[in-house]
Amino acid sequence: MIILNGSKSTTLGEKIAIALGVKFEDVTTRVFPDGETYVRINTDVKGRDAVIIQTMFPNQNDSLMEFLLIADTLKDMGALKITGVVPYLAYARQDRRFQPGEALSIKTIAGLMKSVGIDRLITIDTHYQHVKPGEFDLFGIPCVNLSAGPLLLEHIKEKVDQDLMTIGPDLGSLEMVKYATGEGMILKKEKRCPICGKPATECKCRIKKKKYEITEIESEYDFSRKNVVILDDIIASGGTMIKAAKEVKSGGAKKVIAAATHGLFMKDSLIQLKELTDYLVVTDSISTPVSNVSVAPLIVKVLKKGFDS
Repeated sequence: MIILNGSKSTTLGEKIAIALGVKFEDVTTRVFPDGETYVRINTDVKGRDAVIIQTMFPNQNDSLMEFLLIADTLKDMGALKITGVVPYLAYARQDRRFQPGEALSIKTIAGLMKSVGIDRLITIDTHYQHVKPGEFDLFGIPCVNLSAGPLLLEHIKEKVDQDLMTIGPDLGSLEMVKYATGEGMILKKEKRCPICGKPATECKCRIKKKKYEITEIESEYDFSRKNVVILDDIIASGGTMIKAAKEVKSGGAKKVIAAATHGLFMKDSLIQLKELTDYLVVTDSISTPVSNVSVAPLIVKVLKKGFDS
């Protein structure tokens, strides 16, 4: 088996290769002056199992193209089996059609991956149809969805406190919280359409560019004098996590900890969350200043199991 990486996951690829005791093969990538991507595989892969490590943020489209070029080149060079390890899977949140005529983007991405020879995919806390941790079919590609929730909580217990109350910021975090804690404690989030004023689930406005607004987050739990962890799969714009942190803080929490698998931290959300919380942590699925938990052990465990069988 050989481990190769795209340009977005060099450090993670090295961690995985070291843990597996295999050679880490660097891939030459660069961008031409006109914006096109160049890829070169620098080792013989014929008859060998190959693993591509490539997260897909930032610059999702460039990251995806690089991944597809690496995979197709491996297939042309005679790789035996190609496994894609994509900790943050781009387009996974576009998994359903909310308006007529919308692209089912994750289906398209899966089709592209299949066409270039990806035999299996490993991802972390994917948003795709809110799937539970474990194996599932991604439009024809065998996929394993791992969850970093237990790792994040273990880290927080060591860094902050053993006595924790863990809660999800909305319904989308339910499965992750259940997997990490065995309980399904979540806050209630309401999104409304700024055009018609109706909840997002009832809105029928056909507006090309429409952004639902989070109007309210409510809780039925008592946070008074407790160390509260708000656990989610992703912090993108940070709107949900910021409102959740404010709700928990106003409820009298002793400490407020925000934790997520993927930290995109768009705009100034990283700064806001640092100011609002006592501790903020994400994994190295995407490299950030607060990526203090590695997903490498999760990935290594699945790769060992898969290639030993």
